Amino acid sequence: MTSDGFNLLDEPWIIVLAPDGREYEVSILDLFAEAPRLSMIGGEVSTQPFATTRLLLAFLHRALDGPADQDEWAELWARPELPMDAINTYADRVRHRFELFDAEAPFFQVADLRTAKGEVSGLEKIVADVPNGAPLFTTRSAASLRRITPAEATRWLVHAHAFDPSGIKSGVVGDPAVKNGKGYPIGTGWSGQIGGVLAHGSDLRQTLLLNLIARDAETYVRIGGTDDLPPWEREPDHAAGHADRPPNGAIELYTWQTRRVRLVGDRAGVTGVVLANGDRIQPQNRHRVEPHSAWRHSKPQSAKLKRVVYMPRAHETSRSFWRGLEALLPSISPASGAARGDPQPYLAPGLMQWIDELTENECLPEDFVVRLRAHGVEYGAQSATYAEIIDDVLPLPVQLVRQDRPDAGRTAERAVADAEAAAQRLWRFAENVAQAAGAEPKSGAGERAQETFFSALEPEYRAWLATLRPDCDLGEARRKWQKTVRRACAPVTTEFVSAAPTAAWIGRDINGRLVNVPLAEAWFNAALREVLPLAFPPRESMQVEVQQ
Repeated sequence: MTSDGFNLLDEPWIIVLAPDGREYEVSILDLFAEAPRLSMIGGEVSTQPFATTRLLLAFLHRALDGPADQDEWAELWARPELPMDAINTYADRVRHRFELFDAEAPFFQVADLRTAKGEVSGLEKIVADVPNGAPLFTTRSAASLRRITPAEATRWLVHAHAFDPSGIKSGVVGDPAVKNGKGYPIGTGWSGQIGGVLAHGSDLRQTLLLNLIARDAETYVRIGGTDDLPPWEREPDHAAGHADRPPNGAIELYTWQTRRVRLVGDRAGVTGVVLANGDRIQPQNRHRVEPHSAWRHSKPQSAKLKRVVYMPRAHETSRSFWRGLEALLPSISPASGAARGDPQPYLAPGLMQWIDELTENECLPEDFVVRLRAHGVEYGAQSATYAEIIDDVLPLPVQLVRQDRPDAGRTAERAVADAEAAAQRLWRFAENVAQAAGAEPKSGAGERAQETFFSALEPEYRAWLATLRPDCDLGEARRKWQKTVRRACAPVTTEFVSAAPTAAWIGRDINGRLVNVPLAEAWFNAALREVLPLAFPPRESMQVEVQQ
């Protein structure tokens, strides 16, 4: 390494958090060595840890040449430290490819990348919290974008390949797809196309190992084959990207080069960037090579391509992570179902299938709780800008994923359905009250009621889910949950009733039927008893008509 070099194996650039809350930067090798004493990976935005973790997983897979199977994985899990001898040996072999400013093969970059006129873009092209001059947050000044450290530049470089928005990029010399000096859109970074999910343990060593899927998981994830290589083990990329080149495995997707990039700067600081299109990738049926996302069956795509097609199930900013639990559990949506060619609504992430197998084979204890962390981006118009960044965590007892014991997973899924059913009835109640006061249909009252309701249930569901341990009475757990849902409805209805004007109490005729506050309340209470029967004492008959 020259005095001006910046080798990512040795230089601090990854933000980490210690158990005491301290935040600092470490190198790749220091991270592996300190992993048992670190809590998690951090970053300027919450999508950075996802991209960085996947890079580290690719490195670890290649350093260990595995794990080959669950037995090898169990040996790693039983050790208090990561196997640094193997990691250091591999690092020595690939060290030259981790130089950030190398003249021939800079890390994750193309050395001679340039436009015909030699233009260099500002750092806002890759810094996600200031996308194209429109900041998501207000903590970064314009001056802070004139020069950033090599460490921060590396974090944004890795993030750009994973999450860069679509849109027109710089047209670079040597790319035959360039037209009129422009690189026309090829889509977002690969991680931006999926609903990213990582498994977290009690420390960073556990987190890395939980996501380190063995090579013999061929029925649901292809990973670690001889052709499944990261960029630092391939010939350096050139300006021209590859159009729809199929990935050879998960390691390739962890480090997919969606863009061609050249950082402008040196060890003293990075001042600009050349950002161009790289390897385009389509999302259809990538579930066999992408384990960190759930998948949904797409009828339109299946009809178009005349075969069963699954698409990544992206996270929604309007729905909390726990409300999509059905798609995350192999006990409900087994990833192995796709191997049979049977269309099913969802396929659980290959990662969760892996954790299911670890639990069934007693590599993980039955009472182990894994924290699932969701990472994703909601893009703006034409996916050309960042609109919102998604970050959510769900503690999940591992018995919920087990296919051989599906009752716990089904109980958790039905609890989500209970909440959704109650929310639908709340929507109708709020709309009835609003219309009784003179509002037009779909006034927004129902949406406000649901938002308040789900906000109240957020901590309640997480706390309830954690009680679903192996010795839990699932029937009693469901009863307790329905009572919790009923209680969460009460403040919402009280608020709407209290705020209702006199006109709403008098009511008015809607579609030939009188609607007022007392009737809206009665209809809601009857409907709630219907969808949450375990939350109410039994009675022989109901006298109030339910409005559908």
